[in-house]
Amino acid sequence: MASTNPKAALDRFLADNPELERLSARLATFNVFRALKLERVEIRHSNALGWLMDPEQSHGLGEVFLRRIMSNMLLGTDVGVSAAQVELMTLGDVEVRREWRNIDLLVIDRGNKLVLLIENKIGSGESRGQLVRYRKIVSQEFPRFKLLPVFLTLDGQSTHGDDTHDFILYSHAQLCGVLEGILEQRRPQMPEAVASFLDQYHETLRRLTMQDDELAKLCRTIYRRHREAIDLIAEYGMTSAFNEVATEIIEKEDDCEILFSPPKRVWFLPKSWAKVVPENGTAWKRLKRKVSVCCWVLQGKQARVYFEVCAMDDPDLRLTCVKALRDAGFKLGKMAFRKDAQYSKFFNSSAKVKDWTDREELTDAIGKAFYKAREQFSKVEAILQKVFKDKK
Repeated sequence: MASTNPKAALDRFLADNPELERLSARLATFNVFRALKLERVEIRHSNALGWLMDPEQSHGLGEVFLRRIMSNMLLGTDVGVSAAQVELMTLGDVEVRREWRNIDLLVIDRGNKLVLLIENKIGSGESRGQLVRYRKIVSQEFPRFKLLPVFLTLDGQSTHGDDTHDFILYSHAQLCGVLEGILEQRRPQMPEAVASFLDQYHETLRRLTMQDDELAKLCRTIYRRHREAIDLIAEYGMTSAFNEVATEIIEKEDDCEILFSPPKRVWFLPKSWAKVVPENGTAWKRLKRKVSVCCWVLQGKQARVYFEVCAMDDPDLRLTCVKALRDAGFKLGKMAFRKDAQYSKFFNSSAKVKDWTDREELTDAIGKAFYKAREQFSKVEAILQKVFKDKK
């Protein structure tokens, strides 16, 4: 949200803000999941769960976590095995498999003839038919075992109800509660390193499932009192990060020149094109040079790289150029072939971005889009050489 006095809003936000100091202190506490950016990485959560469910692992809990989580998953269900039965079982002959046949977690209890199948989702939903396929695979591999299929999500919900009607719907919030109980009851018996790791995992689950009441209250208070400044920081911060990352990627190869970098866009020209394209463009007013063919990176719904032709001093020459690009296989809209056309895109590549403030994700996405576009540089250069021969 734009501010009529952005400096005053930022001053109020940064000066004498005890809530911000408290939030900074909370976030400064070390958490391995946050430090390694693993908070929303499903495969890492599945690794942590697989480790905890294996009685033979180094956590020192033995069967405790597996027993508690299985019995909690079975509460209120009617699948042929009860929570009470699990609490009384001996879980000594257990094998935990990760990513077997693409299944996130498979816990095989040969002594009790049980198989626990867990499909774990943090950010994405299940693909249609995925859970049905997994259930069939496990049933065929372990025909005499009782199958306990579980669909684990942040909120315990499913996007494809038909696929999950035979599955136990379980949430990371419920998992968080089980872990909290174990930490309270078993901490004195835990090695210090294990307790520290479980505390960090518990904190991660609380944040993911919005159960950290103190943190949520603190964030709401800060946002309510300083909404104008926070919205301003988010708007300018995302733009700044995008432009910085895009510029770094483009300049890294040393074969492109940056021509203009307004918010959310970076205009550039491959140096090989610059040797060919005359400065005869009339539509782009703010570029360093009046070129008529250029590239630009855009921060939109996705990170995109475009190639574009603009209006030229000679409309017939522009028409020759767009026809040559079309004949070479590039796609242009009908408007591109009008003599009065101002802008004509002829190529684009894109990559999805979920968090525009995450430099690592930005670098990956913009890099994918840029390097896909870069593969076309030589093809376009050959066309431009023919079109603009003797025109520079």
